[in-house]
This record gives sequence, structure tokens and C-alpha cells, in this order.
Amino acid sequence: MKKRLIIQSSIGAVALVVWSFLGTVPCSQAAGPVNFISTDEPGSWFKCVGNGCVAAGTESLAIVAPNTVVKITAGRETNTVHTFTSLVYPTGAKNMPFDQSKAFRGSRTVQLVDPGLYVFVCKLHPFMLAATIVDNPETVDTISIPPGGPAYDLGENLTLNNNLSALPIPTTSNLAARLLRTFFLITNPANYQDHNSATNPSHTWSLPLPGVVVQATGGAQLLLSALSIPLQALPALSNPGTPGIGEVWIDLEYEKTGSKTKPGTAAVVDANTWKVTRKVALPSINMNNPHNMWASADQSVIYQTQWFDTKLTSFNRTSGLLLQNVEVGESPAHVMTRVDTDQVHVSLNGENAMIELNPLLAGINRRILTQHPSEKPAQPHAHWMSFDGQTMVTPNSNTADSTEIDIPTGTIVAKTLTGTLPIAAGMMPDASKYYVSNYLDSTITCISIGANACNDGAGKVATKNINLLLGGTSFANYDHIDGSPDMSAAGALPIQTPVSPHGKYVVTANTLSGTITIIDTSTDTLVAVLPCSAGCHGVNFGAKSGGGYYAYVSSKFSNDLIVVDPDPNNDGSGADAAEVGRILLTSDANTAIDDPLGVTAFAGMGGQGVLPVPNVYNGWVQKLPFGFCNPLTVQQRNPLGNLSSVNCP
Repeated sequence: MKKRLIIQSSIGAVALVVWSFLGTVPCSQAAGPVNFISTDEPGSWFKCVGNGCVAAGTESLAIVAPNTVVKITAGRETNTVHTFTSLVYPTGAKNMPFDQSKAFRGSRTVQLVDPGLYVFVCKLHPFMLAATIVDNPETVDTISIPPGGPAYDLGENLTLNNNLSALPIPTTSNLAARLLRTFFLITNPANYQDHNSATNPSHTWSLPLPGVVVQATGGAQLLLSALSIPLQALPALSNPGTPGIGEVWIDLEYEKTGSKTKPGTAAVVDANTWKVTRKVALPSINMNNPHNMWASADQSVIYQTQWFDTKLTSFNRTSGLLLQNVEVGESPAHVMTRVDTDQVHVSLNGENAMIELNPLLAGINRRILTQHPSEKPAQPHAHWMSFDGQTMVTPNSNTADSTEIDIPTGTIVAKTLTGTLPIAAGMMPDASKYYVSNYLDSTITCISIGANACNDGAGKVATKNINLLLGGTSFANYDHIDGSPDMSAAGALPIQTPVSPHGKYVVTANTLSGTITIIDTSTDTLVAVLPCSAGCHGVNFGAKSGGGYYAYVSSKFSNDLIVVDPDPNNDGSGADAAEVGRILLTSDANTAIDDPLGVTAFAGMGGQGVLPVPNVYNGWVQKLPFGFCNPLTVQQRNPLGNLSSVNCP
């Protein structure tokens, strides 16, 4: 059995996380405002500058006195808009929760009054984090010999800014520990998981902790050095026994190359050999944080979003040569093509619209609103479109709802409430219902399109909320206080969540729990949980040789691609889903790259959007040219149709 890389927490582990990477702990707090600036740089997305900043591996931590003003600036260091939203704060703290009505450029401020831990997030780019500890100077170390040094206040209880905010989170709880461990994983690139034997020959990972005193729930003071995590083996790399069909493209959003000032490449894995054959950095346009991809109907063109920018880009799939770089709007996140016209639709995560472009990006056709003009901007993220080109659904990160749009007319058909920070959608192949992942609630909302289609026991309902973390079943029965039985049987902070091409199961990547969850669409219940890597993020389905599908899973803070077989015995159930391979995403001597200076930092890191080629989703698969269609089985060529009569074009 492969070893899971999950830190087991215990009482006081919240403090472990906060101080685990501190070198010299300051003896006094900031005397003036503390400043964070938004950047496009991996790890330093909210970079602390000036007063109160702590050199702790991370550049996103400050320690300040009560009543300190925190200022955030989205200026010249970033190419798009952001929010600065309270994610975690001391329960009952003044001026909390803190948010903006829409994403912004420029500056915002908030005064932090009460002692304790505050964590801020960008709702557009939810791995952008900043942490501030408001410390009572009267709190001193009482457990050391001699006593009298600093003991830093974490607070009694924390509130997580979501629909579960009534849930008490003691600072000594397992959930608090995991949230804060994730903060230091995200903001300190030295903590990313490196599977490359050239740079990590031992293929191990560890977390040493200093002897730092903190004060948490009930006034408990804790010395943390005894809680160091010993050296652990990373999960082994291996190729799947059965090849995939075609290619798998992955956006390596953090990978840096020598000719660019902005990070990010698009990498392709040959699904037959499982080798990385090409990386596209597009240095001529300084491609900035590539996030998600889709292919034209003939699979010759890849459409690429630049999430920390305002551009949608296209390049030739076989050569990697740039074709178009089109201004579309703030923070374009996800892109798909319309089945019946091959028009291109991209979500503006920093605005309130979907942009429709003509095929090959030959001009913008129209702007489709995701909320009515009088309403708060939706800031849509990972949309999905129907097999017939008639329906589009958007998860609206800023308004905690989802919009159903009639594509031909561009009108809003319905809006449905979801959980907090809905981030991604996946649709059934017959467009009967769709699923939205709610990042901060750790839930999936099933939403019917037309007639009731979500399963709730013996009946059908219009909507259903599927709890991945606190469901009280054999899965999702995590105890957030003591951590029992373990978060490994749950999903926390879910992101991409596509439905399989034949509609049997939903596969979701969960970034906090480091897990992959499987939902059976016939019951809309959680049936399996698999381990993932740090920052589990992207999922998409590709064809498996001989029939069936692979789910390819990327991770932000690891340089591996996980290959999941959702149905190894081909019985239509995802209950026996299994990991069948892990592929290294770094380059080798045979990897072509368009930057002559090559990869210079974060090799293979930042895995986000995944694009298998050929596209095997219902509606798109029937449009494939002969060369892409021919290797597919009859069932793969038409997942829901008359299988006996389906042939390649």
C-alpha cells in the first residue's frame, strides 16, 4: 500500500503550524500599519512589506499589536484584480468578516482589534493567502525555564467564513491545525512536494519544528519541538498498466522559465508512454499563470486562459506555436467550446460575465451576463456547457449561487443558491443535472436542469447538498475537533468536479484533505475516497485504451499527475475506484520547450487545469476527426447513443 502524505494532528497542532517555519520570533509587534501587496508570484501572492512582517519561510505573515490597520494593495505587481476577504478570524472579532462587493485594483484597509489569528484569501484565486497574528503583549511564556519570554496569542476559537460558521473551531482543534498547515504549505514553496529524484534523491519529505511557545484555547501554552514530523516517504511514481489514448495537457501554473518574468507553462504527457513530451511557455507574450485549457473541435488548437491577467490565448497543439492572444477581461479562468458552433466561451472570474468568441478567437462575439445588471457581480469560475450547445452553468464565487444560461439567447434561466465560494461545475452528459463544488463549505450541490433529477433517498428533488466532510456516513464522518477517524475518508476544500463522459460518477479534487472523492450519480452519495497530493486541484476525463475512462488529477503544490481508474471492474460503479499511476511532470532531455533558457524554478509545480486530447465528453466526442475517433471503442465514441451504429466520421 502506498504511504499517505498527511500530517496527523493532535492537541496544539494549530500552534505547530503557525510557528513551524519561524526562525527568529519578534519580541514586539508592528508599530504602524501592516502592508500586503498582491503579486503574480508563486507563494508570495500576498506579500508582506514593511512593519510587522515575519521572516518565516513564508512572505505572507505578520505579527501586530491590537488595533493595527492592515492594508492590501493590488497594484503594478499583479496584472489583474483580486479580493482581500477574511477566511479565518477569532470568533466574535470586531470588523469581521471583512469583504469587498467586487474584485478590485488599488487598496483596501481593515483594522484588526482583537487578539488572535486572522487569515485572508482572494476569492478569485483562493490559494492567495495572508496571515496576521494580533498579539496581546501581556501574554508571556509560563512553561519555559526560565519563563517570561513571548507566548503568541492564537485566540480561543476561530470562525471559518462559510455557511458552517456556527461550527466552533477551537485553536487546538484538528481542523484549525489543518487549515493553518495549509497556509504554510501554500505560502512557502520550500514545502512543496518534490517527486523528482534529481532534486530529491531520497524521495522523502519532513517538517522540523522549533521550540516556540504559543497560547491557544483555554490559555493552554505549548512547546512545539516535540511535535516535529519525522522523515516520510513520498508516494511512489509508477505508470498505469493500461495505456491511455492520446495526450494529457496540464497547466503548470507556477513553473518558471528563463525568458519570462511571469510563471507558468502548459505541459503535455503522452498517454501511451507516460512521458512529458512538450512544454509551452509562450515567452513572446510572457504568458502569465496559465490556468485552464480546452481544444477546438478538430483538436488542432488549444485555448489557454491566463488567470492572473486579462488575456485568452491559443496555440497550435502539435507545434506549440502561438496563434492568438486576445484581451477578454479580468482574470479569465476557464474556457470551453460550444459543441454545435465551436465558438469559445471563457469565464471572467474578476467580473460578471462570460465572453463568447468566434472559433479560432477570430473576434469577440458577445458578453453574456451571469447576474442581472443591478445585482452584485458574480465572478464566475469553472463553468460547464451541455452536450447540445444549449445550456451553460456557472459557479459564482462572489454570490454563493449558480446561474443557468440559455446559450442561444444569452438569457438567465435560473439562479440557485449553493454553498460558500462555489468554484467549479460538472454536468451530466444528458444535461439533466449538474454539480457545483463549494470550496469553503466542503460540499457539492446537485442542481436539476428542468425536471427534478437529483437523488435523495427513494425520490428525485430539484437540489441536494452532498457534504464531503461532515456527512455522518462511513465517508465524510470527520470530527473537526479531535480529527477522528481521519480526514483521509473525507473531502475538504473541493475544487474541480467533472462528471464522467457516460454519467456514472463525479470525481472531485479536494485541496485541504489531500483526497479525491467519488460520487455515484445514481444515488448522489459519496462512495469512495482516494489519496491525492498537496494542493489537489484539477480533474478531467480521458479515454482508456480498450474502453472506459481515466480521471487525471493535478495538484498545485506537487509535481506529479495522478491517474485514477474510477471503475476498474467495469461494473458502472465508482465504489472500487483506484489510483493506477503517478507521473512526474518535470522535463527531461527529450522534452521540447519553446523557451531557450528552459525551466528555472518550480519544476513541474502548480498543476491546475487538465485537458485530455481527444475530448471524449458526450457531444464533443461525436465531432472528432477520424484520426482521433478511430482508437476509441464504440461506447467511447457515443457514451449515451445507439452503440451498434456509431462509426467515425
